[in-house]
Amino acid sequence: MAGGEFALIEQLRSRLGKAGKGVRLGIGDDAAWLDPAGRQLVATMDTLVGDRHFFPDVRPYDLAWKALAVNLSDLAAMGAEARWCLLSLALPLRAAGYGAWMEDFMAGWSALAERYGVTLAGGDTVSTDGPLTLSITALGLVDQCVMRRDTARPGDMVWVTGSLGDAAAALDLALVERGQEGQSFPCSVAQQEALEARRLRPTPRLEFGEAAAACGVCCAMDCSDGFLADLSHILEASGVHARIALDALPLSRELMDLAGEDPERWQRWPLTGGDDYELILCAPAALSAALQRVAAALSLRLTAVGSIQSPNPNGQVAVTLTWRDQSLSLPSSWGHVHAL
Repeated sequence: MAGGEFALIEQLRSRLGKAGKGVRLGIGDDAAWLDPAGRQLVATMDTLVGDRHFFPDVRPYDLAWKALAVNLSDLAAMGAEARWCLLSLALPLRAAGYGAWMEDFMAGWSALAERYGVTLAGGDTVSTDGPLTLSITALGLVDQCVMRRDTARPGDMVWVTGSLGDAAAALDLALVERGQEGQSFPCSVAQQEALEARRLRPTPRLEFGEAAAACGVCCAMDCSDGFLADLSHILEASGVHARIALDALPLSRELMDLAGEDPERWQRWPLTGGDDYELILCAPAALSAALQRVAAALSLRLTAVGSIQSPNPNGQVAVTLTWRDQSLSLPSSWGHVHAL
């Protein structure tokens, strides 16, 4: 990228690297100098690769938003206040350059970063013969103990923020449009637009994560690979069992209209679909009122979907799934593919 790399770095610095809280020295030196002011530091990192995690024709605005959002969602699951990010961009060589592309990318990044006071403090840019690749490191601060996966206990209620399944349904439609493997279903233009907005521009639940940790919640995880897969990570780490009501999983109005009373669609989209970036929390019933007050203050939907139970007598960690109070077999397998 030669001299163009320095121009690109300056473009990022001037638009996204303005001084933020705790940034002693940001973009422009060999490393960022950050001041956590005596608080605990939480860090996460995620990488998105073109043609694997996002479609080549994704709008740069949406790519930037989601790439940042998936990292901020990890911080939310830990109860952290998001502060800083590092961005690595590997840009394929092309004659047209990246002027207009970068303008749209930075607009999408700014739209989300400014909402949460997140500063781009550094990173790297390179040219590549391979696919477009983004790696983001997000850093946050906590004042209390972080929420973790291994702290669910029998008697805890299982909660979910927002709604599940929209992104998975939107991905089905996007795959069918591209002639790839996906499930086709009747869908109005308005419904498809609502689902697509959730797929491309998820909302990290940072305010709720911080408030939940302050209320005393010790166990949480962000829902990125599908509710069932991510809940299973909690159960395995904590050595417990869960009972979940499939029909209690929160759906948007649009997805409810599409899923109807078909448990197979509920399993495909909200249960195993992924890319929701909501929070799964396990908390004692005594914290229920406090959590509901926090959610109401944030105008955020919060739904109890089940409970944590002691493991089976043989020690096996498992999920009991019900539909309309009747036992339901778990899907034999489930998988998840990020796609923009």
